[in-house]
Amino acid sequence: MLAARAIFAFLGCALSVTAQAHGFAERYDLPVPLHLYLAGSAAAVALSFVVVAYFVRGDRTVQRYPTFNLLGTSAGRILASRMVRFVLQLFAVFMLVLVVVAGFIGDTDPFKNIAPTTVWVIWWVGFAYISGMLGDLWALLNPWRTVFEGAQWLFAKLQSGKRLGLNRDYPEKLASWPAAILFVWFIWAELIWPASDTPAELSQMVLTYSVITWVGMFTFGSRNWLRHGEVFTVLFGLLARFAPTEYVAERQEWNLRPWAVGLLPDTPMSRSQTVFVLLMLSSVTFDGLLATPLWGAIAQWMLVSDLLRPLILLLQDVTGNAIAAISTIALIVFLVLFQLMYAAFCGLMYLATPARARADLSIGELAGLFVLSLVPIALAYHLAHYLSFLLIVGQYMIPLASDPFGFGWDLFGTKLYFPNIAIVNAKFVWITSVIAIVTGHIIAVWLAHVVALRRFRDSKAALRSQIPMLFLMVTYTMLSLWILAQPIVETT
Repeated sequence: MLAARAIFAFLGCALSVTAQAHGFAERYDLPVPLHLYLAGSAAAVALSFVVVAYFVRGDRTVQRYPTFNLLGTSAGRILASRMVRFVLQLFAVFMLVLVVVAGFIGDTDPFKNIAPTTVWVIWWVGFAYISGMLGDLWALLNPWRTVFEGAQWLFAKLQSGKRLGLNRDYPEKLASWPAAILFVWFIWAELIWPASDTPAELSQMVLTYSVITWVGMFTFGSRNWLRHGEVFTVLFGLLARFAPTEYVAERQEWNLRPWAVGLLPDTPMSRSQTVFVLLMLSSVTFDGLLATPLWGAIAQWMLVSDLLRPLILLLQDVTGNAIAAISTIALIVFLVLFQLMYAAFCGLMYLATPARARADLSIGELAGLFVLSLVPIALAYHLAHYLSFLLIVGQYMIPLASDPFGFGWDLFGTKLYFPNIAIVNAKFVWITSVIAIVTGHIIAVWLAHVVALRRFRDSKAALRSQIPMLFLMVTYTMLSLWILAQPIVETT
């Protein structure tokens, strides 16, 4: 009994910390009741469906779009020059080495060690924004790729042109499943792992992932592994399909293009790619759920459940503690349910589409065809959920730049800088969240409708196919805003 009380006390502390992880101590009082915000946002998404259905017809399906080649300008040529690329790649490798070394030999305080802030704030959150808003910069900077291809170049020089690695054919059945599995590991580490902010443990994780990546490149070649197994090449590449830039290797062009047109696929995504996109969306939704009173109630129920007790006791030795075990179970269940929910809506979409229009499509292919339309929602939720985290916690990089190891250095004279937590407030976060999420869902509605028109070549068939998707978008809009409101709006 005493042990159970101790666990409950620990649970309460852990849940309170989680609730404030991306929130504020202050509460923002909305000018109108929360249910009116939710209803209004849902109505905006529904109205967008009507507008898109009326104005976007069969002859306007974005088969082609305008582009502007940045390499035709002097500024574009400078930014794309070999010297600039080399400097950026060298800096990325330097940061990888710095994170690993700082974690092992630096201060154990996560606020005095550059490793946690670099990994979780600047890299994970920041690069997602850069990818979605600017383009696939990760494809250029990826330090694991730079190191391996540098080793290949050196090996070829020393061994008279021989290639480094086994260069085996990548098994077609593996598809992008390695990236999906590693992404679940990464999300677990970010959201649940008790040692996620412990510098030494974090550096060990980065080093482990580095070895996995280099072994994959050594076995199957860098291009194959980057395409199928390197999590962040897949992840940031998907987000970059929303961005207003693209690189066309065949024509050696670096183009400006309209937003989101890269998310209009000509062929369905594979099953593993579909699963990966859904993991992107469901993981950030689960992160938001962890900050709600609902999660506190669920976690307490799981803790006292006789049915789950053996599994919790088994997992707590692996995950670190009972809270991590409970959260791990919840994460797996949530990710699976999210996949099943999308499959169910795709089944409804299949039934709603006239038989003549979907004659050559299976439900799985239909799921792969429309899954990219969800990427704007993932990007919008990432923006809404992590923006304040980036703006506030990201300021720690200013003093850490002068003292990355916590040794008392002051290399750039910024050691004494203290983050300004007033840079954003709860009102700003809420308004930004509403705008981002509603806009993301509206873009998703447009993308799904255009994909339907391109595939079915019939306005009525496309409209009927999108009714289940509209219901999904409206429901998910309301759920997303409700989750985001919980840390900053009083709950009755």
